[in-house]
Amino acid sequence: MNYIVLDLEWNMGTPREELKVMPFEIIEIGAVKLNEDKVETERFSKLIHPRVYRRMHWKNKSIVHIENADLKKAESFEEVYSEFLAFCGEEPYIFCTWGDTDLTELQRNIYYFDCIPLAEGPLEYLDVQKLNGYSTGMHKKRISLEKAVEEHHIAEISDFHRAVNDAAYTAEVLKSIDKSIEKYTSFNNYYVPKDIDSEIIRDYGDYIKHIFRCFKDKQRLIHDKRVRSLFCPVCKKELEKEIPVFSTNGKNYLMAGNCTEHGMVKAKIRIKKNEQKDQPYAVKTIRIINDEEKMILENKYQKFISSKSE
Repeated sequence: MNYIVLDLEWNMGTPREELKVMPFEIIEIGAVKLNEDKVETERFSKLIHPRVYRRMHWKNKSIVHIENADLKKAESFEEVYSEFLAFCGEEPYIFCTWGDTDLTELQRNIYYFDCIPLAEGPLEYLDVQKLNGYSTGMHKKRISLEKAVEEHHIAEISDFHRAVNDAAYTAEVLKSIDKSIEKYTSFNNYYVPKDIDSEIIRDYGDYIKHIFRCFKDKQRLIHDKRVRSLFCPVCKKELEKEIPVFSTNGKNYLMAGNCTEHGMVKAKIRIKKNEQKDQPYAVKTIRIINDEEKMILENKYQKFISSKSE
C-alpha cells in the first residue's frame, strides 16, 4: 500500500463573509507519495484560485506567504482536485496528515464544489502527529511539526507552512516512526456510517473504537442499548456497570465495569454532530484502565452525583 502524505494551506474570510459549510477555502494542495517501503516516488504541489474568500486574509498571508497575484493565476479547485486524484492513482493508498484537520477541510471543500467524495463513510488515515506521540510512549502528547522535525533531527531544507514542504517534513517524521505504531489508525468522520452494517468497529489490541451511525436525536442515541453496552476489550466478556453512564458536560459520557480477568474497563462515548444530516452520532472507545485512572473516574462520578443532589 502506498502512503499519500497530504498537507493543505487555506484562506478564510471575515466574520461577515464566513460560510458555516466551508469556513476555510483551500488555496494550496501539497502531497508526497511513498511506496510501501516508505521511499518517496512522487510529489504534488498546486495553488488554487479562490472563489469564496477572494483575497488573502492578513492572518493567513502572514503565515503562508502566498500573494493574491499568485492565486489569481492558479487553477480552480475542481481542476486541482481532479489532478490530485490522478496523482493518488489506482493502487491502494492511505492518507497521512499532521493532525486531524486537513481531511475535514478537504472534504468540506469537495462537498461545497460538488466534486467526487473521497469516501462514502468514515475515512481511515494515519495521523502522524498522533503516531509520533505513541512512538514516544505518550499517546496523548501533541507537538508541532516543527518541533517533531527538530526532535527527529531532520534537516530543515525548506520553509515551513507551504503545503508540499510540510507534507515532505511529515513524510520524514513518518519514516522515523516504527511501522508497528501504524496500527493506531484514525478515522475522519466527515461522512458517518449510513447504517448499522456500515458502522466501524476497530480492535487496536489495547482498546476498541466503535463509530456509530446517526440517530434522530441525542436522547435516542444515549439510550440505545448498543451505545450503552460495556464489555472487556481483551476477552470481549459483557460487563455489569460499577459506574453507570454519566456525563459532566453533556457531550462526553463515561461508564466503567470490572473484568475479573483483566481489570477495570472504561468506556468513553463522544457525541458529535454530522454536518450533512445535522444529526448526532457517537464514537465509543473501550479500554482497560489502571488504578490511578480508576480513581480519577470515580472522583468524576462522585462530583457528578454531588452536583445532581444540590
